[in-house]
Amino acid sequence: MPSPRIVDRPGGNLLTRVAIIGANLLAYSTAHALIDKNQSLDIDLFTEKAELGLMSEGPGIFERWPPCPIKWISPLGSQEPRGSDTAVRRSWFEKSLGTKLSTRGCTIHLKTRVTSISGGVAHFVGAGPLGTDSISFEKILDFREVDKNKPKWQGAVSREEDSVEGHASGKRPDGTTELWWKSKRPPGRKWLQTMEWHGQNPTTSLKVNIEAGLSKAKELVDTIIQNPPGQ
Repeated sequence: MPSPRIVDRPGGNLLTRVAIIGANLLAYSTAHALIDKNQSLDIDLFTEKAELGLMSEGPGIFERWPPCPIKWISPLGSQEPRGSDTAVRRSWFEKSLGTKLSTRGCTIHLKTRVTSISGGVAHFVGAGPLGTDSISFEKILDFREVDKNKPKWQGAVSREEDSVEGHASGKRPDGTTELWWKSKRPPGRKWLQTMEWHGQNPTTSLKVNIEAGLSKAKELVDTIIQNPPGQ
Protein backbone atom coordinates (compact mmCIF):
# COMPACT_ATOMS: atom_id res chain seq x y z
CA MET A 1 0.00 0.00 0.00
CA PRO A 2 1.45 3.40 -0.94
CA SER A 3 2.23 5.85 1.85
CA PRO A 4 0.93 9.28 0.75
CA ARG A 5 3.16 12.32 0.59
CA ILE A 6 1.09 15.27 1.83
CA VAL A 7 1.72 18.79 0.60
CA ASP A 8 -0.09 21.78 2.11
CA ARG A 9 -0.50 25.21 0.62
CA PRO A 10 1.33 27.76 2.81
CA GLY A 11 -1.14 29.72 4.92
CA GLY A 12 -4.07 27.60 3.80
CA ASN A 13 -6.49 26.82 6.61
CA LEU A 14 -9.69 26.13 4.70
CA LEU A 15 -10.15 22.76 3.03
CA THR A 16 -11.89 23.54 -0.25
CA ARG A 17 -9.77 21.84 -2.92
CA VAL A 18 -7.80 18.60 -2.68
CA ALA A 19 -5.56 16.90 -5.23
CA ILE A 20 -5.09 13.15 -5.22
CA ILE A 21 -2.26 11.85 -7.38
CA GLY A 22 -2.43 8.22 -8.40
CA ALA A 23 -5.14 5.77 -9.38
CA ASN A 24 -5.36 2.88 -6.93
CA LEU A 25 -7.69 1.60 -4.24
CA LEU A 26 -6.24 3.83 -1.51
CA ALA A 27 -6.63 6.91 -3.71
CA TYR A 28 -10.23 6.08 -4.67
CA SER A 29 -11.18 5.25 -1.08
CA THR A 30 -9.73 8.51 0.23
CA ALA A 31 -11.57 10.52 -2.43
CA HIS A 32 -14.92 8.85 -1.70
CA ALA A 33 -14.49 9.26 2.06
CA LEU A 34 -13.66 12.96 1.64
CA ILE A 35 -16.82 13.47 -0.42
CA ASP A 36 -18.84 11.65 2.25
CA LYS A 37 -17.53 14.08 4.86
CA ASN A 38 -17.81 17.26 2.79
CA GLN A 39 -19.76 17.23 -0.47
CA SER A 40 -18.72 20.81 -1.24
CA LEU A 41 -15.05 19.83 -1.62
CA ASP A 42 -13.46 20.13 -5.05
CA ILE A 43 -11.39 16.99 -5.58
CA ASP A 44 -9.09 16.45 -8.57
CA LEU A 45 -7.61 13.01 -9.22
CA PHE A 46 -4.57 12.77 -11.52
CA THR A 47 -3.40 9.59 -13.22
CA GLU A 48 -1.07 8.80 -16.08
CA LYS A 49 -3.33 5.90 -17.05
CA ALA A 50 -5.59 6.13 -20.10
CA GLU A 51 -8.48 4.68 -18.08
CA LEU A 52 -9.26 3.78 -14.49
CA GLY A 53 -8.76 0.16 -13.49
CA LEU A 54 -8.40 -2.75 -15.92
CA MET A 55 -4.67 -2.07 -16.33
CA SER A 56 -3.24 -4.32 -13.63
CA GLU A 57 -4.43 -6.91 -11.14
CA GLY A 58 -4.06 -7.31 -7.38
CA PRO A 59 -5.77 -9.21 -4.55
CA GLY A 60 -9.55 -9.06 -4.54
CA ILE A 61 -10.28 -11.38 -1.60
CA PHE A 62 -12.82 -10.15 0.96
CA GLU A 63 -14.52 -11.32 4.15
CA ARG A 64 -17.87 -9.74 3.31
CA TRP A 65 -19.36 -7.93 0.36
CA PRO A 66 -19.31 -5.02 -0.16
CA PRO A 67 -16.05 -4.14 1.63
CA CYS A 68 -16.88 -0.42 1.43
CA PRO A 69 -20.05 1.73 1.47
CA ILE A 70 -22.30 0.57 -1.37
CA LYS A 71 -22.69 4.16 -2.62
CA TRP A 72 -19.01 4.10 -3.66
CA ILE A 73 -19.58 1.31 -6.20
CA SER A 74 -20.96 1.60 -9.72
CA PRO A 75 -22.59 -1.52 -11.24
CA LEU A 76 -20.15 -4.41 -11.74
CA GLY A 77 -22.38 -6.48 -14.01
CA SER A 78 -21.13 -10.05 -14.34
CA GLN A 79 -18.32 -9.32 -11.84
CA GLU A 80 -20.76 -8.51 -9.00
CA PRO A 81 -20.10 -10.95 -6.10
CA ARG A 82 -23.08 -12.93 -4.86
CA GLY A 83 -23.86 -15.70 -2.41
CA SER A 84 -20.78 -17.73 -1.58
CA ASP A 85 -18.30 -15.62 -3.59
CA THR A 86 -15.22 -14.55 -1.62
CA ALA A 87 -13.28 -12.53 -4.20
CA VAL A 88 -13.87 -9.84 -6.80
CA ARG A 89 -11.74 -9.03 -9.82
CA ARG A 90 -9.84 -6.14 -8.26
CA SER A 91 -9.25 -4.19 -11.47
CA TRP A 92 -13.00 -4.13 -12.16
CA PHE A 93 -13.72 -3.18 -8.56
CA GLU A 94 -11.26 -0.28 -8.73
CA LYS A 95 -12.74 0.83 -12.06
CA SER A 96 -16.22 0.84 -10.51
CA LEU A 97 -15.00 3.05 -7.64
CA GLY A 98 -13.32 5.45 -10.07
CA THR A 99 -16.38 5.59 -12.32
CA LYS A 100 -18.58 6.37 -9.33
CA LEU A 101 -16.21 9.16 -8.27
CA SER A 102 -16.83 10.94 -11.56
CA THR A 103 -20.59 10.97 -10.84
CA ARG A 104 -20.00 12.30 -7.32
CA GLY A 105 -18.25 15.47 -8.48
CA CYS A 106 -14.61 14.37 -8.57
CA THR A 107 -12.67 15.74 -11.56
CA ILE A 108 -10.51 12.97 -13.05
CA HIS A 109 -7.51 13.87 -15.21
CA LEU A 110 -6.61 10.84 -17.35
CA LYS A 111 -3.29 10.58 -19.21
CA THR A 112 -1.97 13.38 -17.00
CA ARG A 113 1.46 13.37 -15.37
CA VAL A 114 2.17 15.60 -12.40
CA THR A 115 5.67 16.93 -13.07
CA SER A 116 6.25 18.84 -9.82
CA ILE A 117 4.58 20.00 -6.62
CA SER A 118 5.54 23.24 -4.88
CA GLY A 119 3.78 25.49 -2.39
CA GLY A 120 0.49 23.67 -2.74
CA VAL A 121 0.57 23.95 -6.54
CA ALA A 122 0.51 20.86 -8.76
CA HIS A 123 2.17 21.32 -12.14
CA PHE A 124 1.16 18.76 -14.72
CA VAL A 125 1.36 17.75 -18.36
CA GLY A 126 -1.70 16.21 -19.99
CA ALA A 127 -2.49 14.57 -23.30
CA GLY A 128 -1.82 16.71 -26.40
CA PRO A 129 0.45 19.69 -27.05
CA LEU A 130 -1.66 22.13 -25.00
CA GLY A 131 -1.91 19.96 -21.90
CA THR A 132 0.51 21.87 -19.64
CA ASP A 133 -1.08 23.61 -16.65
CA SER A 134 -1.03 24.06 -12.87
CA ILE A 135 -3.67 24.18 -10.13
CA SER A 136 -3.45 25.40 -6.53
CA PHE A 137 -4.75 23.12 -3.74
CA GLU A 138 -5.05 23.26 0.04
CA LYS A 139 -3.96 19.61 0.26
CA ILE A 140 -2.10 17.41 -2.19
CA LEU A 141 -1.98 13.67 -1.52
CA ASP A 142 0.56 11.75 -3.57
CA PHE A 143 -0.25 8.02 -3.71
CA ARG A 144 2.03 7.13 -6.61
CA GLU A 145 4.80 5.43 -4.66
CA VAL A 146 4.55 1.69 -4.10
CA ASP A 147 6.62 0.05 -1.38
CA LYS A 148 8.61 -2.61 -3.25
CA ASN A 149 10.29 -3.61 0.03
CA LYS A 150 7.16 -5.43 1.15
CA PRO A 151 6.90 -9.19 0.57
CA LYS A 152 6.32 -10.24 -3.02
CA TRP A 153 3.44 -12.58 -3.78
CA GLN A 154 2.79 -14.47 -6.97
CA GLY A 155 -0.80 -15.03 -8.02
CA ALA A 156 -2.84 -16.80 -10.64
CA VAL A 157 -6.41 -17.22 -11.79
CA SER A 158 -7.72 -20.66 -12.67
CA ARG A 159 -10.98 -22.31 -13.54
CA GLU A 160 -12.66 -23.54 -10.39
CA GLU A 161 -12.23 -27.18 -11.43
CA ASP A 162 -8.49 -26.64 -12.01
CA SER A 163 -7.84 -24.86 -8.72
CA VAL A 164 -4.98 -25.97 -6.47
CA GLU A 165 -4.07 -25.09 -2.90
CA GLY A 166 -2.53 -21.66 -2.32
CA HIS A 167 -1.53 -19.60 0.71
CA ALA A 168 -4.61 -17.47 -0.02
CA SER A 169 -7.55 -17.99 -2.35
CA GLY A 170 -10.99 -16.66 -3.18
CA LYS A 171 -13.90 -17.65 -5.40
CA ARG A 172 -14.91 -15.08 -8.01
CA PRO A 173 -18.44 -14.61 -9.42
CA ASP A 174 -17.33 -15.65 -12.94
CA GLY A 175 -16.58 -19.18 -11.74
CA THR A 176 -12.81 -18.71 -11.48
CA THR A 177 -10.55 -18.95 -8.44
CA GLU A 178 -7.97 -16.36 -7.42
CA LEU A 179 -4.84 -17.89 -5.85
CA TRP A 180 -1.77 -16.38 -4.15
CA TRP A 181 1.53 -17.88 -3.02
CA LYS A 182 4.33 -16.44 -0.86
CA SER A 183 6.82 -18.24 -3.07
CA LYS A 184 6.73 -19.15 -6.76
CA ARG A 185 3.42 -20.31 -8.21
CA PRO A 186 3.24 -24.04 -9.02
CA PRO A 187 4.84 -24.75 -12.42
CA GLY A 188 3.47 -26.78 -15.30
CA ARG A 189 -0.10 -25.45 -15.18
CA LYS A 190 -2.17 -23.52 -17.68
CA TRP A 191 -3.28 -20.49 -15.71
CA LEU A 192 -5.91 -18.14 -17.11
CA GLN A 193 -3.90 -15.21 -15.74
CA THR A 194 -0.76 -14.71 -13.67
CA MET A 195 -0.14 -11.80 -11.29
CA GLU A 196 2.48 -10.30 -9.00
CA TRP A 197 1.79 -8.14 -5.95
CA HIS A 198 3.80 -6.54 -3.14
CA GLY A 199 2.13 -6.40 0.28
CA GLN A 200 1.67 -8.07 3.64
CA ASN A 201 -1.44 -10.20 3.20
CA PRO A 202 -3.61 -10.65 0.07
CA THR A 203 -6.59 -11.75 2.17
CA THR A 204 -6.79 -8.33 3.88
CA SER A 205 -5.49 -6.05 1.12
CA LEU A 206 -8.92 -4.67 0.12
CA LYS A 207 -9.92 -4.06 3.73
CA VAL A 208 -6.62 -2.41 4.69
CA ASN A 209 -6.64 -0.01 1.72
CA ILE A 210 -10.26 1.00 2.23
CA GLU A 211 -9.79 1.54 5.97
CA ALA A 212 -6.65 3.59 5.26
CA GLY A 213 -8.66 5.80 2.90
CA LEU A 214 -11.36 6.33 5.51
CA SER A 215 -8.73 7.18 8.12
CA LYS A 216 -6.88 9.61 5.85
CA ALA A 217 -10.08 11.47 4.96
CA LYS A 218 -11.08 11.74 8.62
CA GLU A 219 -7.62 13.01 9.53
CA LEU A 220 -7.69 15.76 6.89
CA VAL A 221 -11.20 16.98 7.65
CA ASP A 222 -10.83 16.79 11.44
CA THR A 223 -7.53 18.69 11.32
CA ILE A 224 -9.19 21.60 9.50
CA ILE A 225 -12.21 21.63 11.81
CA GLN A 226 -10.07 21.53 14.95
CA ASN A 227 -7.74 24.26 13.70
CA PRO A 228 -9.96 27.08 12.38
CA PRO A 229 -8.44 30.23 10.87
CA GLY A 230 -6.59 32.43 13.37
CA GLN A 231 -6.04 29.68 15.97
